Amino acid sequence: MNKGRVEAFTDAIVAIIMTIMVLEMKVPEGPSLKALFAERVYFFAYLISFFLIATTWYSHHYLFTHAKWISKRAFWANCIWLFMMSLSPVATGWIGAYPNSRTTAGFYLLVYVLWGLAFRLLVYSLIRDNSESRQQLQLLVQPKRSIFEMIAIVACLVAINFVPVLCIVILGLDGLFWIVYTPRESDKPNH
Repeated sequence: MNKGRVEAFTDAIVAIIMTIMVLEMKVPEGPSLKALFAERVYFFAYLISFFLIATTWYSHHYLFTHAKWISKRAFWANCIWLFMMSLSPVATGWIGAYPNSRTTAGFYLLVYVLWGLAFRLLVYSLIRDNSESRQQLQLLVQPKRSIFEMIAIVACLVAINFVPVLCIVILGLDGLFWIVYTPRESDKPNH
């Protein structure tokens, strides 16, 4: 499959998802800072979701830079990843509206976990199809990342029972971990 077409398709869907999230932001109910402050919970959820999407898009770009060939399996893994990501606006809006709900925090976490699993499926599909790039592609599923993600997920499961809104804070920290620990070579000009 043409790698450029899959990348363009992916970029378009990611842009649409991010646009939907920003369009969900409500205009404050008055011309005061107090009215703006009233929208803080959704804005915070949006901020976390925006950067989680941006971080995984950056990682996706890294993957596709090193993949030479996109199989049907990798295409469908990419579509599953995009589908899971497309649930982010719903999860973000719901937890933004009901930040103290176990249900909304649980749904946000579920979307995040399924989205992460779909990304792993994509990585492993690309590794299988592009054995010559195995070393570079495996950097995105290294044990350090997996351990930190598991700790974040367990912490969210605990937090949901006491302070549900902490779930987005914890996942935001996980996103920050992904930003800090991107593969070093991803910043080189030839990538």
